[in-house]
Amino acid sequence: MKIKLLVAMLMVVSLTFGSCGDDKETEKPDIENPDPDDNDDSPLIKRNQATETFYANLKKFATQKIMFGMANPTTLGYKNGPKNNNINQSDCKDITGSHPAFYESDFMWYTDKKFKEWDIDAMKQAHQRGAVIGYCWHMRGRESDDFYAKKDGAFTQDRYLVNAILAGGTRKTNPALNWYFTQLDEIVIPVFKELGFPILFRPFHEMNGGWFWWGSHSDAYPADRYKKLYQLTVDYLRKNEVTNILYVWSPDSDAAFDFYPGDDYVDVLGLDIYEPGIASWNPTSKYLNSMKALTEHAEKHDKLVAVTETGLRKDNNTFRYPEVYPDFWTKYVLQPLIENSNINRIAYIMSWYNADWNNDDKGTFYIPYSGVEQKHTKGADAVLDFRSFYNNINTAFEDDLPDLYK
Repeated sequence: MKIKLLVAMLMVVSLTFGSCGDDKETEKPDIENPDPDDNDDSPLIKRNQATETFYANLKKFATQKIMFGMANPTTLGYKNGPKNNNINQSDCKDITGSHPAFYESDFMWYTDKKFKEWDIDAMKQAHQRGAVIGYCWHMRGRESDDFYAKKDGAFTQDRYLVNAILAGGTRKTNPALNWYFTQLDEIVIPVFKELGFPILFRPFHEMNGGWFWWGSHSDAYPADRYKKLYQLTVDYLRKNEVTNILYVWSPDSDAAFDFYPGDDYVDVLGLDIYEPGIASWNPTSKYLNSMKALTEHAEKHDKLVAVTETGLRKDNNTFRYPEVYPDFWTKYVLQPLIENSNINRIAYIMSWYNADWNNDDKGTFYIPYSGVEQKHTKGADAVLDFRSFYNNINTAFEDDLPDLYK
C-alpha cells in the first residue's frame, strides 16, 4: 500500500456562470428498427444488472477517492513510441509504480486494425486487473473525413451534418441517418458487445465549442439539435441491446447546461478543461465554478462528476509542462478541488495521452515519462510532483481500486 498525505485548506470562491444556446425546436427523427419486421414497442433497458452494480459502487467510491485516468495509457506513450503493444507498460506506471485507475480509448483509432486488436486486448486486461474502462469518439464526418468543423479556415462539407442526420425519415429515406447508424453498427456496437463489462462512453464531447462538426460552430444549428443527436445515439444503442454503458457528457470549460441532453441520457457530468488556473480564458475561478455547477446537478439527480480531459499543452514550441509549471497536477488540478467543500462526487480526473509522434522529443506529454529528467530542466520536479499527486490520500490509481464490479 502506498502512503498518502492529506492536503487540507479552505477556499472561498464566488460563483459566476452563464450558458448559451436557444430554444428553437426541431423534430426528432424516427429511429428505424434494425429489424423492419420487428414491431416490439417494449421499454428499452437502460442498464443491465452488472452495470447497475458497477454504477452504485462507483458512486460509493467517489465519496472516498478520485480516480486518476488517462487516454490510452498502455497503447500510446512517450517511452515506447506513439502506438505500441507493450500493454503491461505505461508512462504512468514507470513513474508511480501503478497504471491509471481509468482508461479511455477513442474509436477514432480503430480504423487501424492492428492497433484496434492491441487496444481491445489492453482494455480487457485492464478490466481484469480491476480498472475502469471508457471510450470517446473523434468521429470523422461523412463527406470531409474529418472531425473538425473547419479545415484551412473554411467550413468543411460536414458543416450541416447534424442537420442532415436529424432531417427526419428512416434509414431508407435519409442517407445521412443511414450513414450515422452504420457507423454505430460497424464501429461501436461490436466493441461494446465484445467487451461486455460496464463501460463509460463519452460521445460528442466539447459540444459548446465550435471546433467539431457536432459543436456550436457559427449558425449551423442551436443547442437543441446537439441534444437530439446525443439522445438519438443513446436510444439507438439501447434499441440494439447495448446495456453495459454509462454515458458521460462533457462540455468544454463551462457547465453548458443548454446542451444537456437530460438525466435519462447522462450518468456522469464531465468537464474538459485545459490549463486550468494558467490560461487567461480558464482561470481557477472558472474551473471551480463549473465543477460546482456540475456537482449541484449531480447531487440533486444522483449522478457523478468528472474532469473528463485536462492537461497543460505546449505554447508553440515551449514545453510549459514541465519547464514552467512542473507542479501542474498538484497545484492547478487537484488542490483547488479538494480544498473546495462544495465540489464532490468526482469519479475521476483524466489526462490526455502522451505521444511523441515523430520520435524527436517534440511531441506533447501531459504526465512525466521515464527519462524526462534528461530531456527537460524541470523534468525531475515534474516527476516529484506527479508522485505527490499519486501519493495524495484523495487520489486513486489502479493499485488502489477495490472490486468495483461486484
